[in-house]
Amino acid sequence: MEEVEVNVQDRILRPVSEVFAAIIDPAKMSGYFISRATGPMKQGAEIEWNFDDVGARLSVEVKTIEENRLIMFDWSASGTKARVTMRLEPRGNNATLVTINEASWPMDAAGVERALEQTAGWTDFLCCLKAFVQHGINLRLGRGKEDHQTAGA
Repeated sequence: MEEVEVNVQDRILRPVSEVFAAIIDPAKMSGYFISRATGPMKQGAEIEWNFDDVGARLSVEVKTIEENRLIMFDWSASGTKARVTMRLEPRGNNATLVTINEASWPMDAAGVERALEQTAGWTDFLCCLKAFVQHGINLRLGRGKEDHQTAGA
């Protein structure tokens, strides 16, 4: 049976070492993606990411870390276990191409729906990462459940 997967990418105008650090360091990740984590992304580690803004908690099994090049982990953000592969490629001295692949789901209505949701999620991740690394802006601020209730007040 064929499978469907997610592929997104963007160029971030910062050196690959800065982008890599922003992805593996939970203190940095809390500035654009997670609320907190039980530890940094290290090969072989099992960590937990907390997303207080949406009341979610996800387990992450870190499979491979190659400094400034590759981050690979398994998680179940889409409701089923999937493999995420992030590749970082330098583009000159001050830019990084980040490519994210998440695979795989069956080529059926439910699998396509999961892939579409994850495509939107990874696109948001890249936008938030870029805003944070390039400009120090946290785009997730204001997304909390309590923020929606008081938005009109």
